[in-house]
Amino acid sequence: MQEDIITPLTQKADGYRSLFKNRNFLSLWLGQVFSQLGDRVTFVIFVAVIASIFSTSTSLQSWLYVAFTIPAILLTAVAGVFIDRWNKKYTLITTNILRAVLIIFLPLFSKTLFGIYALAFCVSAVTQFFVPAEASSIPELVNKNQLLPANSLFTTTMMGSVIFGFVLGDPLINIFGLKAVHWAVAGLFFISAVCLSFIKYKPVEILSSEKKTVFDFVNELKQGFIYIKENPKVLQAILKLALLFSIIVMLSILSIGISQQKLYPSNPALGAQKFAYIIAFSGIGMVIGALIVGKLLRNMSKYVLIYSGFTVIGISLILLAVVGFIPNNLHINIQGWDLWVVHFEAFKLTFRMLYSYFVAAIIGFGCALIAVPIQTIIHSSVAEDMRGKVFGVQFTLLSTSSTLPVLIAALAADAIGVTKILILIALPVLLLGIYGLLKVRSKILCK
Repeated sequence: MQEDIITPLTQKADGYRSLFKNRNFLSLWLGQVFSQLGDRVTFVIFVAVIASIFSTSTSLQSWLYVAFTIPAILLTAVAGVFIDRWNKKYTLITTNILRAVLIIFLPLFSKTLFGIYALAFCVSAVTQFFVPAEASSIPELVNKNQLLPANSLFTTTMMGSVIFGFVLGDPLINIFGLKAVHWAVAGLFFISAVCLSFIKYKPVEILSSEKKTVFDFVNELKQGFIYIKENPKVLQAILKLALLFSIIVMLSILSIGISQQKLYPSNPALGAQKFAYIIAFSGIGMVIGALIVGKLLRNMSKYVLIYSGFTVIGISLILLAVVGFIPNNLHINIQGWDLWVVHFEAFKLTFRMLYSYFVAAIIGFGCALIAVPIQTIIHSSVAEDMRGKVFGVQFTLLSTSSTLPVLIAALAADAIGVTKILILIALPVLLLGIYGLLKVRSKILCK
């Protein structure tokens, strides 16, 4: 099936104002905000605990990512089958409460590396039922003309949560300490559960509740894979999204090494805690990009946006690789200040930090150019009764495709350095973007 090169994201889309008048969508959106914040802060805390108690090795952090990822590989597609049968509202609420309870036990599990990885596995396992339930809820709560702004807003919120979630991790650790910060994270998940309790779904036909055999269950699971395989438009979109997701998670792990080796070379343990600011600024770039796509670029060809995004990311990764050449002795002194009961200590902001944060923001902008149109393609192309299964398979493929690359990148970063790995990732991504743009240009000229 030939890609529709010149079709815009949508012919006519409602704006954000209409979304906020939709109370059900607003409840889902607020639930997403606090849930995403909890997820991001959880990862930052786990990284800080490992670096503080055990080691600052990048490979240990990559195994933490694997612990979070294994449940996504094993359970998300399975969860998608259940999501089509379960009450989505109760699923969203229950998964938040379970994650809050699990996080409360962090001090008990943090006595060993295995304990931390085991807790990460359990938290992630619960999350795999939250993610497809949330994703498949969007089309049920908004009309078709609101799909683009809704996806744009959810993408913006997701990355906005990355900004505040990762950035929030550092001050929360400073305020509560590593021994008590888990209570604050649990509170975020509880608040999300409260917000989601206000959702009222339209009455839908529930799938038969008859007892199913193992064969019936496996057959339903296969339906998601078959549906994707037989719909080339959906398959191509998911493959591009898998590539983007792999880039994002590799950058998330490599940013720990960048922070330790390039930004805080004299204090790697502190660098492991401060890596979150690189991710946060990439989140800022993605928020800006998602807003621009949803507001200003919605009539542009979706494939021009997607391949432009890959081109921007490829160039930016090369720029990030040369961060070591930026002087690290030039800095700006930021004075400490107090906000109510919170005290922010004085710190030095080096030019190297400013450079890396700016480049990270450009990478985030490129991610938005890819993510928003791809997710819109998927949402608008999948039948309503297949969304749970397809989104379950989608998130499984995303997690599976990123696991091996992130392990290789982390181990290679310890062996040959972060700089070389960034360049090795950047070159094929840049070539893909340029090739795609040339392909789009030639097809437009042919028309």
